Amino acid sequence: MVKHIALVVFLADLMALPSSLSTAAPAQPAPLPVRCLHGPSEQPNHRMRREQALTLAQAINRAESNRLGQPPSIPKRYRPFAQLENLPPAPADFKMQFYTDGPTYTFSLKDTLDQCQYAIFSDQDRGIYQATAERPGVRVVPADIP
Repeated sequence: MVKHIALVVFLADLMALPSSLSTAAPAQPAPLPVRCLHGPSEQPNHRMRREQALTLAQAINRAESNRLGQPPSIPKRYRPFAQLENLPPAPADFKMQFYTDGPTYTFSLKDTLDQCQYAIFSDQDRGIYQATAERPGVRVVPADIP
């Protein structure tokens, strides 16, 4: 009986030891898979937001390339975003960043809801790109624009 009580006390003391003294590593939860909003399983509401962002990107490039009445010999000066006219609004939960120094401009539209950090970006060369933040196997490609 004494051996049985001693064994129970020993096991209780062993269970009370801090985990740092234990030689077995605690179980780590498996990382949850990242659910991208834009891709093969894109839902209609997110597709609509993405298409609105692409439409805005096209409109920005059109507005910046508009040289009505300006001779080609005059160097191109790009305008700040606030001076561009007839632009559609940015879609809900897309963050716009726009920068111009005059001879160049660049902008991005980032989906703040997307865990994969989907973004659309362009500059004075007018190519529109869409991508997600760098992860193994991800590459940037030109956007498919309807």
